[in-house]
Amino acid sequence: MKRIFALIIASIALNFTYAQGVIKSKKTTSIAQKQVFSGEWDAIEPVAMPVFAQKVTPPMLDMASIGSVRVRSMNDGINLAIMIEWDDATKDVIVDADKFCDQVAIQFPVTSGGTPSFMMGNKNGKVHIIHWKAVWQQDIEFGFRDVKDAYPNYWTDLYPGQEQVVNFEGAFATDISAAQVSGGKAASSMHGTYSKNPMSIMNRKIPCEEENAEGYGTLETQKYQNATSWGSWNKNTWRVMFVRPITSPDPNDSNLTSGKSKVAFAVWDGNKNNISGRKHYSMWTDLEIQK
Repeated sequence: MKRIFALIIASIALNFTYAQGVIKSKKTTSIAQKQVFSGEWDAIEPVAMPVFAQKVTPPMLDMASIGSVRVRSMNDGINLAIMIEWDDATKDVIVDADKFCDQVAIQFPVTSGGTPSFMMGNKNGKVHIIHWKAVWQQDIEFGFRDVKDAYPNYWTDLYPGQEQVVNFEGAFATDISAAQVSGGKAASSMHGTYSKNPMSIMNRKIPCEEENAEGYGTLETQKYQNATSWGSWNKNTWRVMFVRPITSPDPNDSNLTSGKSKVAFAVWDGNKNNISGRKHYSMWTDLEIQK
């Protein structure tokens, strides 16, 4: 038992030796939203951040399929933008019973007086997470993917509350999309949407979610969402840009007014069945915001 514990500690210590880079956020006059492949980004030297298979808590990732992410940053004095780039041979943008989407998240410490664990924080060590999912962006760009979009031969007989639109001349009720129902009387039959669960939004405006955590199993969405993101896949490469205020009135956000902080990353490879804790993670690294 002591030998196993020693090996774990040695492995963690070895991993820490990799997190040597400093991400310097270059000062710019403005940040172009959604322009992830712009020349301004290309002019910034990326910092390579090694990522590792999460094997600390279930569900674990048996083998890493991503070795590192490349990180750039810029700021206009008001907002901070962080660009994350990684190699991925497949663009995974849908979710189904046996399919998962590509994802990436950035993490900042919230609690002052000590750096929380890079593994989603710890008790009394809160972290601020901004989480982008390819499937959410796909919904924004091309419309919410309903069941009948995935399975064209599927037929909805009737959504409760939509009886007034039933076509009694046919053998079945008029087919109605879930998006139509979400804003009507029948919304109560779609419990996730009706309860405003962030996972069940059908008219999503931004493809990311701001969250807080103090360790495994404590992740929760923030009441106020003031960050944005946008991603693009081209030539087997994902680039995802996050934009957030440097100074935020939200006490659950990390405050970057001093110009210095820590930042960490997590990335999911949908084609390799990455979901939830089956992910790649990085250690904390220093973030310096140039003024």
